[in-house]
Amino acid sequence: MFTLDDLLKTTKGEIISEGKEVFSGASIDTRTIGDDEIFFPLKGSYRDGHEFLKEALKKSSGAVVSKEVNIDFQGKTVIKVQDTLKSLQALARHLRNNFKGKVIAVIGSNGKTTTKELIASFLSTKYKVLKTEGNLNNNIGVPICLSRVESDTEILVFELGTNRLGDIRELCEILFPEYVLITNIGYEHIEGFGSIEGVRTGELEILPYVKTVFANGDDNFLMDGLREWKGNIFTFGTGKECDFTAQNIVFENEHIEFDINSDYGNLHLKTKLTGIHNMYNITGAVSVAVYFGINEKDIKQVLEDFCPVKMRGEIIKINGLEIFFDAYNANPSSMKAALQELARRKKGRTAVAVLGDMLELGEFTEKAHEDIGKWLKELGISFIGVGKFIKNALRYINGHVFDKPEEAGEFLNKSLKGTEVILIKGSRAMKMEQVLNVLKERRK
Repeated sequence: MFTLDDLLKTTKGEIISEGKEVFSGASIDTRTIGDDEIFFPLKGSYRDGHEFLKEALKKSSGAVVSKEVNIDFQGKTVIKVQDTLKSLQALARHLRNNFKGKVIAVIGSNGKTTTKELIASFLSTKYKVLKTEGNLNNNIGVPICLSRVESDTEILVFELGTNRLGDIRELCEILFPEYVLITNIGYEHIEGFGSIEGVRTGELEILPYVKTVFANGDDNFLMDGLREWKGNIFTFGTGKECDFTAQNIVFENEHIEFDINSDYGNLHLKTKLTGIHNMYNITGAVSVAVYFGINEKDIKQVLEDFCPVKMRGEIIKINGLEIFFDAYNANPSSMKAALQELARRKKGRTAVAVLGDMLELGEFTEKAHEDIGKWLKELGISFIGVGKFIKNALRYINGHVFDKPEEAGEFLNKSLKGTEVILIKGSRAMKMEQVLNVLKERRK
C-alpha cells in the first residue's frame, strides 16, 4: 500500500486530476490492473502505454503519465512526471527504504523461479511473505512487485534476472537485499556477457549489498568467485562438504525421496518434483527455510504439496504418453539436466526429445547445439528439432528438424505408438508449448 503523498514525494510529479489517495499497487498492464491500483504507462519497443490510458482509467484508481493527454480523467488520480519508468523505480525504492523486514534475493542461471517459489512457500508457514510473481524479475517487474508490499509484510522473496553486466547492480539499487541464494553459474544469456566469466561477474554484482549468501557448493566455478568474499556463506548440494547435503536420493515413478543432512539436523523429505537438478533447488530452499526457523513438519508438508511451476518440469500424461514439459526457457546447463532426467525416466520405453533452439548464446550457439546431438546419442534418445540452430545437433544424431513447433507436433503425433516418454524443451521465444497443444488436440 502507498499513498498519494508517497507518489508526489518520490516522483516529484504534478497533480493534474484528483481522486483516490491510497493505492494497493502499481501496474503497467490494463489486462490485469486492479480497482485500487495506479497505472504507469511505459514506452516499449513497439507500443507506448499511453495508448491504453483511457482503458486503464476505466479499471483503476488513476495513472502516472509523462505526456499531455486529452481525455476525461473521470475523477481519477492523475500525476504528470518526466519519466514514468524512473518514477516507478523511485516509488519502489522509497517503499523498500521504509520496509523493516527481511529481503531475500534469488539469482543464478537455472532454477531461480522454482527455488523462489519453494522459499516463499516454506517461509509463508511462519511469516507474511511477498514474492515476485511470474517472470517479473527485471527493472520493471521488481518495482511493480515492490509496490504491493503491505504494512504487515515481514519478508520479501524476490527473483532477480540478468541479461548483461550492470543488471543485478541496478536491481540491487532498488531492492537492497540482505540475503541471496545463488542457484548456479551457467550459460544463460551468455550473448550479453561474452563469456562464462562474464556471467559470474554479472551475478556476483550482488555481493556488496548482502551479508549472507546461500550458494550451490557443488558449483566449483561459483565457489571460486566467492573465495575472497568476507560475509556469511552457507553451501548446499550433494557433496558431503556442503553445509546442507542431499543424500540417499531415491527416484520413484511419481516422487523422489531423499535426506538433507546439516548441523541443524537431518530431514527425510519427499517431493513430486523431478530430476536431480531439483535436488539443488530444494536443498537450497530448505537451507533458507531452516535458517529462518521453519520447523521440520512444515518443511515436509510444504514440499509434499508443492507442484512444479507451470512450464518448468511438469509431468503431463496423455493416453499412455508421459510428457516432461519444461518449455519456459533453455540454456546448455538446463538442457543437459532435462535430457538426463528424460533418460532416467525411460525405463524400457522409447524416449523422444522435442527440442527448440537455445537463444542468446552468441558465439557459443553452434557448439552448444552440437553438444545436444552428442548428449542425445550418448543417452539413446530420439530427436525432433524446431528452429535453425538446433540443426547443428544433426551432425551427431539422426533426427527431423522443422521450422515451426506445430509442424514438429504433427510429425511427433503421427510417429508415436502411445507408450513413449517425451521431453519438450526450448527457449521461450520458440513457443514449444505449441507441440504440447498439438498432442492434446490430436489425442483427446
